Amino acid sequence: MLPFFLTLGGIIADYVSTTIGLGMGLCEINTQYNPLWALLVYWGAIMILYLTCYQKKLWTVGANAVALTSYLGVINNTLSILRVFPGS
Repeated sequence: MLPFFLTLGGIIADYVSTTIGLGMGLCEINTQYNPLWALLVYWGAIMILYLTCYQKKLWTVGANAVALTSYLGVINNTLSILRVFPGS
């Protein structure tokens, strides 16, 4: 269950940081982005890992790795908000 909660936290944090950035006048590059679709994609990937990995340790490592990638959007948004990226 941990990977599902990690992913949910990452998607919510990404949505919040995107909303903050949009409020500051930044624009979203992917105009089709929707947090619900992102959640479905991540949870689908975790379920595929669960169904294909027979070893519990391998599944745990893989699922947690997939779940943690959901935080990359938060990192990107935070760096954009802090004006670290040139052109933002």
